[in-house]
Amino acid sequence: MSVTAEYPFIQVTIDTRGLQPVAKRAVGNVAVVGDAGGFGTAVANVPVMVGSEAEARTLFADTDASGAITNSGRLYASLKTVLQQDPAPSRVYAVATADAGGDPDYAAALSSLAAAPVQFVCLANETDADQLEVLKDHIETVSADGNRRIGVAMVDPALAVGAGETFAGNADDSYGDIKSDLSRMVLAAARVPVDGNGLPETDVAAAVMGTIAGYDVHISVLMKQVRGPKIPVERQFTASEIKQLAEAFIIPIIDPDLVPGEGLFLGSGRAYTTDTSRLYVDIVRTLDQIEFLLKAGLIGSIGNVRIDRLGMQALKSRFDGILQPLMSSRVIADYSVDIPLLPILEAEEAARTPGQAATLTDARTSRVVEVLLSVVYAGAVHFLDINLALKA
Repeated sequence: MSVTAEYPFIQVTIDTRGLQPVAKRAVGNVAVVGDAGGFGTAVANVPVMVGSEAEARTLFADTDASGAITNSGRLYASLKTVLQQDPAPSRVYAVATADAGGDPDYAAALSSLAAAPVQFVCLANETDADQLEVLKDHIETVSADGNRRIGVAMVDPALAVGAGETFAGNADDSYGDIKSDLSRMVLAAARVPVDGNGLPETDVAAAVMGTIAGYDVHISVLMKQVRGPKIPVERQFTASEIKQLAEAFIIPIIDPDLVPGEGLFLGSGRAYTTDTSRLYVDIVRTLDQIEFLLKAGLIGSIGNVRIDRLGMQALKSRFDGILQPLMSSRVIADYSVDIPLLPILEAEEAARTPGQAATLTDARTSRVVEVLLSVVYAGAVHFLDINLALKA
C-alpha cells in the first residue's frame, strides 16, 4: 500500500476559470467606402485600417518624389476629413470600390466590410439617393445579424429649391427612401460649395460620422463641433431652415451666433428614422452598447447556472455586475432586474401555489429563464423653455 508523502507539505491548485476575459466592443470605429480613382496601393474590396493622413495618402493617392499628392479620388479626401475630427474615432477603416459600369460598386465593397468591427459607415462624398439606399440596406442587414451599425449620409448641397419649396422639404422628399425604420441612418445637411463636377468640396457625411464616433455612446451629438467643412455665410442655413431640417429629422450643420468665434456644429441630434421612440442617435448607440454588454457578460451563465435558488441569485448578481458600472458612470440613471422564478424558488416548496409549481416545472423542462430588465435613461437637455417675467 502506497502512502502519499507529506512533502512538499502544502499543495496549491490554481483555478483560472474566474479570470476569463469578458468580450469587449468598440463604440467609435468607423469605415469609409468609396471610389479611390484607381490611385494608391490599396486593393479594391479589401478593408484596410488607416491610422493617419500619411497612410491614407499612400493607400488611396498618387504622390511625387517629394510626397506631394499628384492624383487622388473621393476616398482619400473623405478619409482626410474623418481624421480631422477631435475627439477622433477609435479606428478608421477604408474600402476602395471596384468599378461597376462607370459607377462605384458599393454593394461589393460593403459586403467585404460585413465582418469588420465598425459601428459607423459612410460612402465617400456620395449624395445620390439611389446609391445611399445600398448603404441603408447594408446597415440594416448587418445590424439584424448582430453587428449593430449606423449609416451616415449627406444631402446634396446643390439641391434645387424652387419657388414655394423649402430645402428641408425637398431633402426629405429626395432622401425619404433611406429613412430607417430601425433608426440606423443619420442624414446631415450643409450647403458647402461644390466643385466643377458638382461634387461637394467637403464630405459632410464623413465629418459628421467622425464627430459622432469620437464621443461616448450616451453623449448627445447635439452642438458638437464638426471640423473640415467650410460654409460661406451666404450659403449657411437660415433660422427657419435649421428648424425645418431638424423637424424632418435631418441634422443641419450650423454656425450659431451664441458660440464665440467661428465654428460649425451639429444643429440636431436626431436619427433619420420613422421610429420616434428611438429618435436620438445617443439612444440608439446606448441601447446597442447595453445589449452587447448583457450578451457578453451573461454568456458564461449558459450551460452553467442551475435553475435553483442559488443559481437565480447568482444570475441576478451578474446583472448587477454589468449594469451597476453603467449607472456609476452615468450612462444610465437607474435599472431594475426581475427574475420571476426567483420568488418562487425562495418560497418553501409546500407554500408554492399550483401555478408557481407549474411555472417552475416548465422552466426546468424547457431550460428557459425569463428576465425582466428595466433601464432608466437620462437624456441630455436639447431645449430650454424659459419664461421671463418682467416687473416694474
